[in-house]
Amino acid sequence: MGGGEQIALQLVVGLVFGGIVAAIAHSKGRNAVGWFFLGFFFGCISLIIILCLSNVKEEQAKWNNNEIEQRRLREQLRQEQLKNEALRQHTVARLDIHDQKLGIDTRDVPTSLPLGSLPRPSLMTGAVSSLPAGFPEAGWYVNSNGAQEGPYTYSNISARARQGTLSPDTLVWVQGMDEWRTAGSIPNLFPA
Repeated sequence: MGGGEQIALQLVVGLVFGGIVAAIAHSKGRNAVGWFFLGFFFGCISLIIILCLSNVKEEQAKWNNNEIEQRRLREQLRQEQLKNEALRQHTVARLDIHDQKLGIDTRDVPTSLPLGSLPRPSLMTGAVSSLPAGFPEAGWYVNSNGAQEGPYTYSNISARARQGTLSPDTLVWVQGMDEWRTAGSIPNLFPA
């Protein structure tokens, strides 16, 4: 084989490797022209390198899908925060209405106090009266016009006393009492 045939063979092999490397590079989203010249001059080494490289198109698709998912999650989180804020505002408004009806202001109560140590509202503000010592909160009965009603909680009885639907002469009973007593004899039930 002469020198001209050898150069022609090298040229054909370079073109074949350049074409193959350029085609693979194009399918992986890389610069086909640059890889053609690398394949032409370096042949098999360029082919091995381009086969080992990652696919830029797949990476870009994964990146785009990840970005779309991140945007969706951020929007979902924002919607949840808006919903929670709306619920919080609704709850605060409802609690303010209850506070106004009870004549107390629970916004002034420190949040670091344990629940059992919260101050009880006073009778002077028209709020719920405090449970007298030695009496349970639940299980109260009322004898109204000869008919027994209940069981009620002390809070219910106290509210009825404040509203005037329970008179001091009405008979009441709760576990621990020996007999029925007048509502007026129960401490803290009626305003002084």
